Amino acid sequence: MTKRKKVYGFLALVVLLAVSGILVNQHVTSNSAETGTNIAARTEEGAEDGQDDGVPVELATVVQGDIASLLTATANLRALREVDVAAQVDGVVKRVLVEEGDSVRAGQVLCELDDIPLHIRLQSARQRLAQARSQLEKARIRREKARVQIHNNKEDLARLQKLFRQQLVSEREVAQLQYAINALEHDERIASSEVRELAHRVEELEAEIKQVELEISRTRITAPFSGIVVERHVELGQAIRSLEPLFKLGDFSPLYADVYLSEREARRVRPGQVATIQLGADGGTQARGRVVRTSPIVDQTTGTVKVTVELRLASNDQFKPGAFVRVNIQTDRHTDALLIPKRAVIEEDGETYVFVADGDIARRVKVSVGYESESQVEIRRGLSLGDRVVVAGQGALRDGAKMNIVRHRSSSESSRVAQR
Repeated sequence: MTKRKKVYGFLALVVLLAVSGILVNQHVTSNSAETGTNIAARTEEGAEDGQDDGVPVELATVVQGDIASLLTATANLRALREVDVAAQVDGVVKRVLVEEGDSVRAGQVLCELDDIPLHIRLQSARQRLAQARSQLEKARIRREKARVQIHNNKEDLARLQKLFRQQLVSEREVAQLQYAINALEHDERIASSEVRELAHRVEELEAEIKQVELEISRTRITAPFSGIVVERHVELGQAIRSLEPLFKLGDFSPLYADVYLSEREARRVRPGQVATIQLGADGGTQARGRVVRTSPIVDQTTGTVKVTVELRLASNDQFKPGAFVRVNIQTDRHTDALLIPKRAVIEEDGETYVFVADGDIARRVKVSVGYESESQVEIRRGLSLGDRVVVAGQGALRDGAKMNIVRHRSSSESSRVAQR
């Protein structure tokens, strides 16, 4: 084989490979285009099928029920009273009988101070009192003796004066008897003065004894009212001064919540109205209370009126002073009202409306609402009992749009779901 033939054979092979590559590429491109067209067609077909099903929605039925008008505010609970129990005498703590959290009765002993020095003072005062009483009794006897002698001598003087006028006795005898009477009167005055001084001394000692007995009684620190020991500031062996606080005592029955309402809202509040007190931000625990009083003035700084709500419970394990609560005051109540879930109501451009199911077609209906609760709203105009309203999915609806009803609840059931 010549060199020329080899070159021509190599060029023919290159041309054959190039033609084969072009044919393969065209075949792959046509297949890819066909596949993309099929996918787009199927996607469009799926979209058309979804549109035919309508917008997925959840419905609830309009029902009749009771609903209240509520004023809501927050507050912190406070006790009926909370005071510091202080010592009224100086002393050293001998016994501590209660701890924080203990329930105590009115008059129950909380702690005791050492009273031995006071008992010694009491014994000394009683001995001095006995001595003063004895001296007082002797002075009274001397006074009475002088009075009797004076009385008798005056009778004798009268007889002597009569005899003297008859010149049967001398003037000297009359003068001697008068002198004796004067001496007795002087002794009687001295005895009377001693009686007064000793009587005053006896009264002082009796007052001193009462004071010491009072101080002894005050060494027993007692509860001024029934309640719970909130704080204890005293330790065994501690030397305390008079008026030093030893315990903090609180009366937790009832508890009070002071809420502050605007002047307009406060006009709707009256003593005796029912209130619901919800514990904490979640409101999981609640109790029933009542309005006991409203302030007669408006706070000039805040423009609010203070309203006091009373909470009485047999057990205060959950509700404690200082706890954050939400207070709902019921000012009015409508019975047999038309009710729907609050989440069915849409507000737009100053109008309130809902979507009502007409078969599987959504109709936009303008409504007038009344009282509201946490989960329900009163419909005063626009709906009838038994109407079905959209409570979920209404964001994608337009008037006359087709709906795909995936769930239908009663109004009360839907409200419970919303609350959860």
